[in-house]
Amino acid sequence: MTSQRWLADYLEQGRPGAQEPEADAPDLASADAARRLRDLLADPAGWAEPPAGLLDQILAGIDSERAAPAGPRRPGINPGPAAGRNGRRRSRVRRSAGAGAAALLAAAAVVIGVVVTSGPATHDVALAGTRLAPAASATAKLHATPSGLAIELDVSGLPPSPPGYYYQAWMKGPRGLVTIGTFHLRGGPGTVELWSAVSLAGYPTITVTREPEDGDPASSGQVVLTSHR
Repeated sequence: MTSQRWLADYLEQGRPGAQEPEADAPDLASADAARRLRDLLADPAGWAEPPAGLLDQILAGIDSERAAPAGPRRPGINPGPAAGRNGRRRSRVRRSAGAGAAALLAAAAVVIGVVVTSGPATHDVALAGTRLAPAASATAKLHATPSGLAIELDVSGLPPSPPGYYYQAWMKGPRGLVTIGTFHLRGGPGTVELWSAVSLAGYPTITVTREPEDGDPASSGQVVLTSHR
């Protein structure tokens, strides 16, 4: 789980989502920043609708202050309680506007980060033909999805499987083989859509074998394509 996704889950639910075993857990500083960001977003003062015409009044006041010559206040002139109330009101407006702007910018950064990192994370793996299919080659494009790895296998030079046989794709790692789909190419070369429930990090080698239609789920060992990872 990316840190952006972790933060999005925290902002939405008030607690982090379940993390994957290999995910990088955010440190204490990040968790504290996430709590403060959530508190800021939850503060109604940051989202209060300003009174009608307030922006025009603020801009007019800024223009007036810019036009007024700077200089010391004349002695004996008391600005009075009304001026004090106006000053405090302007201060509250500035704080509210500042909090709202900070909240919006922070939320936008989180949303943008999640959208960017949640896009199709693609990893290309090249496969070469073996002595059983020396002219064959393929490229596997792995796309991370919430359901697993969507794999597009672009095959070239591999002849259609003969009657009674089919091709089977596998991912191989220290724990063994995991099948990721079957195909035959009898309609011509092209892209084969496969799926995997295991990660490339745990099963780094992708192979394709030629299998007989004998009902045996185990690999025949007749490898026609391999990534040699």
